[in-house]
Amino acid sequence: MSEIRNIASVISGQYESDGGWGKYAPFEVLVNIMLSQSTHWRNVDAAMERFVRKFRGIDDVARADLAEIEKAIRPAGFYRVRAARISRLARSLQKNHGGRLEGITELPYAEAKKELTSLEGIGPKTADVFLMAVRGERVLPVDVHIFRIMKRLGVAKGGDGYESLRAKLEKEIPPGERARVHLALIEFGRQICKSQNPRCEECPIRKHCREGDKTDRG
Repeated sequence: MSEIRNIASVISGQYESDGGWGKYAPFEVLVNIMLSQSTHWRNVDAAMERFVRKFRGIDDVARADLAEIEKAIRPAGFYRVRAARISRLARSLQKNHGGRLEGITELPYAEAKKELTSLEGIGPKTADVFLMAVRGERVLPVDVHIFRIMKRLGVAKGGDGYESLRAKLEKEIPPGERARVHLALIEFGRQICKSQNPRCEECPIRKHCREGDKTDRG
């Protein structure tokens, strides 16, 4: 078993998460992913609860005043910028895709990702997480937590970007395990391998860490 797979096995066995996407419609999943960037999950949950209660689908959001969207997602922070992006996204989907995401999610992976990333506010990571969440695409998206963990482990090198690190991880992690590993690594990053003051003394993979001395000092 490779070092990466061994690390992933340890983490996924101790830090399980289901992502919490099952209760949302596809567009709501997309909004959830957009709001989760650089925001604590509790604030995202609070914003999503208000958003789902206020709006009923893409067309409803596309018709809404910007102030209504801002009010709904305010708990997530950066609400003015994010509300504008959500509004533009809904209007683009309404205009170009009939107010539906099914036409995109039914495409082959490469085409679906291309369509998603052509929409304003949707980057490669958001597209991959969305496709993983709504149709079980066997990808391993790399978010800020995962990138930080892999950098500390020496897996992510200086020249690695999103796609190159994703390819490294997917080469080592079997397709059927990728979603579980993705979610577990994020949970591990939130709880233990934090950007500030990581809890190195509690880390189950500390022996693999290339930056243990540095992170111990916060």
